[in-house]
Parts: sequence; C-alpha cells; structure tokens
Amino acid sequence: MTINVEFWHLVGLLLSFLGCCFGFTKILVLQFPNSLLERHQNQLKVNDKVEELEKQFNQMQSSLPLVYVLRDDYIRGQTVLEAKMDAYTKP
Repeated sequence: MTINVEFWHLVGLLLSFLGCCFGFTKILVLQFPNSLLERHQNQLKVNDKVEELEKQFNQMQSSLPLVYVLRDDYIRGQTVLEAKMDAYTKP
C-alpha cells in the first residue's frame, strides 16, 4: 500500500498550516495590548480605593484621641477625684 502525494499538495498543506499559525499569532498579539490596558485601568481603580481608605484611616487616627479615653487616663482622673473627696471629708 503506497500513498501518492504530489509535491504541490505538500506545499499547499505547508502554506495552509503556516497561514493558520500566523493568523493565531496575530490574534494573540492583538489581544495582548487590550488585556494590558484593562489591567492598568483596574490597577488605577484599586489605587484610588486604597488612597481613599488611607485618608479615612488617617482621619480616624486623628480623631481617635479626642473621642477615646485611655484606661490609664480614666483611672488617673478617678484617683484625683477620689483624693479630692477624701481630702474634703477628712477633718
């Protein structure tokens, strides 16, 4: 059993295969910049959100001492009040 293939059929098959490879490569190369641009835009959005969170966190940190009383400060204040009350009640 022999297979007879002419030279020009092999050339046509090779050119078809190379054309398909070139087409797929072209499609992939054209999609790469679009994907890269999309990733860049997403990264910019994430950076904006991170900056907003940093601003909120810094505002919270700056207002925290005004709103929150430390336990030690409370104990110190209570001690002063109790000392004043003891001094007032002693003859």
